[in-house]
Amino acid sequence: MVGAPGAASHPGDDAPTVSVIIATYNWSEALRCAIASVLAQTMGNFELLVVGDACTDETGAVVESFADARVAWINLPHNHGSQYGPNNAGLARARGRYVAYLGHDDLWWPGHLAAALNVFERTGADIVGSVTALYGPPESGIRAITGLFPEDTYSPRYFFPPSSLLHTRALLERVGPWRGPSEARVAVDQDFLLRCYEAGATVAPTRELTVFKFNAAWRRDSYRDRSASEQQDWLRRIAAGGEDFRRAELMALLQCWVEDRLHRIEYPTHDMPLAQVSHTANASFKGSARASPQCRVELRRGRVLFSPEEAYSGFEWYAEELNPVHGRYRWSGPSRRSSIVFPLDVPQGSRISVCVLEAIDEAMLADIVLELNDVRAPTTLERRDDGTYRLSAVLGETAPADDGEAALKITLVVPRTRRPIDAGKGNDRRWLGVAVGAVEVIAPAA
Repeated sequence: MVGAPGAASHPGDDAPTVSVIIATYNWSEALRCAIASVLAQTMGNFELLVVGDACTDETGAVVESFADARVAWINLPHNHGSQYGPNNAGLARARGRYVAYLGHDDLWWPGHLAAALNVFERTGADIVGSVTALYGPPESGIRAITGLFPEDTYSPRYFFPPSSLLHTRALLERVGPWRGPSEARVAVDQDFLLRCYEAGATVAPTRELTVFKFNAAWRRDSYRDRSASEQQDWLRRIAAGGEDFRRAELMALLQCWVEDRLHRIEYPTHDMPLAQVSHTANASFKGSARASPQCRVELRRGRVLFSPEEAYSGFEWYAEELNPVHGRYRWSGPSRRSSIVFPLDVPQGSRISVCVLEAIDEAMLADIVLELNDVRAPTTLERRDDGTYRLSAVLGETAPADDGEAALKITLVVPRTRRPIDAGKGNDRRWLGVAVGAVEVIAPAA
């Protein structure tokens, strides 16, 4: 079904109980999985409004392929660059007593809507928050959990994502629509939830794990690669495993807690500009905005020398440290894949040398791989007189950046990460790979 953008609707006797809104932009394969998880709900009295932010790919055809009368496809004429525009267009058409949101790259458990409606009826709350498992990139082993609050009492410190959020449609009369980045004090989803809280909305948790979120902001270039392999895998596992799957996911969360891989999500309530800066950095990292430099650049005797810069990097690097002899460095981890992006046009044939100060396990050094602009390069390892190591590779032919910006992306792939506490190296509980100092780029001789 195709609807006109922004056309207002009013509930009638045939109005659905829940209006589900999916904001989307040109990620049709992940969207296919999200829609499938909505249509698998045990509570079927809903309408699904899929709102494209001026999509230009095959998204419309994917939506209409489900051929379900409950599903409506609305493609906005202008791109907003944020979910606030599609969400507001969906709200203008919503007819349900309740509104639910689902990220186009997230999934719901089949009992998600039923569990939330039970809480609405039992508590009379304005907002219901479902328990969500958030997954870091597979190479990191990181997970997180949201939607649980101390003593079941919500505060803005404990943000939960839109895929977890359901609210009464009547709440909009007190809060108003979603605000865009130019108006919002923080990220638009956090801003909407914060304004609901400030308007006196009551929040109740379901205490049930019913949302599975593959956080795009934790995956480098996710909005450029647009892979849906994780969503496809989880959707198959949900269908095949039933409650056994959900029990296994809860056990995996407990295992992450034991291994110090359970990431805590809390937001500062006193420093809103800091949260906005974090949102901007996330957009750059996931590829929905132009990349920001991640390094310092120096020129020495005709060579270009880079040193690590403190910047948002998902779960690929830890904070910058200082070695008294070798200067600034950063440990890779907890992910086994760690990238640095340099804003430089590097000619083919240039030699890239990475200074490794230390490895958490020296045996792994022989198996480290360098990727240059996402192409695996033959890598050599040299132990230097000062006890450090030099990883080197030559830049071959690579595809130009799709945004036209000159850049060199270097990715270190280590076979494993370890905690120093497990390796008998003190009480450090971080999952470390290698400590990386300067990176040198030597152009080929003319």
